[in-house]
Parts: sequence; structure tokens; C-alpha cells
Amino acid sequence: MGISLLMMFTAIGIGCGMLTVFIAHVTFCVSYVTMTVLARLQDFDDRIIEAAYDLGASPWYAFFKVTLPILLPGIIAGGLLAFTLSIDDFVITFFVTGPGSDTLPLKIYSMIKHSRQMPVINSLSTLMLVFTCVLVAASRFVSNRKQKRVSATRK
Repeated sequence: MGISLLMMFTAIGIGCGMLTVFIAHVTFCVSYVTMTVLARLQDFDDRIIEAAYDLGASPWYAFFKVTLPILLPGIIAGGLLAFTLSIDDFVITFFVTGPGSDTLPLKIYSMIKHSRQMPVINSLSTLMLVFTCVLVAASRFVSNRKQKRVSATRK
């Protein structure tokens, strides 16, 4: 995919840089985000929006107060998945990046290959791991808290 995107950018005359990295990451992450949001949409009940319209809500108000809060967990999950895939991706980024536009995986790769700063790389990896664990723990905490609140209101 990295080579094909590089060939496409070269054919249409776009110079490699952060724009091409952004386009490449959107290209391979959009399917994951779509499937995550689609899973949330399958449980969506259209009668809720109709009820909002019957109660006098405008289309914009119904979207921001009814539709968006229902879809927000799927959107957030898709965004976190896309972020994780983008941080993890090296190969596609390696092909479509240009001079002066380094991403974190490319910077780590260049530090490993061309320098003797292994303690810095190890500490960076540890920070990324701790940050990921904190995000997962926070997500679980919020999810459990929301489930307890929902189960308490149903009793």
C-alpha cells in the first residue's frame, strides 16, 4: 500500500510531506473507523429521532442532542483505533513521507539505526506503554461506571 500510494502521489505531482502522510493514514484507517461506527449504528433506533422531531426539535438540535450522543462511543472507539494504527504504522509512512516531516515511528527508527541513544528510546517506549495502559484503564473505569449507572436506573 505504501508503494502504491507513493506511485499515485508521484503520478499526480504531489510532493511527499505531511499532507501525503495524512492522506495515507486516512486511507488505511477509514475502513476501521467505518466498521466501528457502523457497529454502533446497527443498534441505533430511528424512533428516537422521530420522537425528538415530534417533541419539536429541529434537525440540528436532534442531531447534537440525540444522534451524536448515541454514536459518540463508536466515534471515540474508531478514533482511538485509528490513532493506534497510525502510531503503529511504519511501512506506509516510510514510503510517503518527505524530508523534514518525521513521525514518531520514523524518528524512533532513525534513532535506533543512526545513534547510540538507546536509553532515550527505551524510556520513550516505556512512556508510550504507560500512556496506553492509563488510557485503557480510564476507558474501563468510565465504561464500568456508566454500566453501574444504567443498571441502577433500571432497578
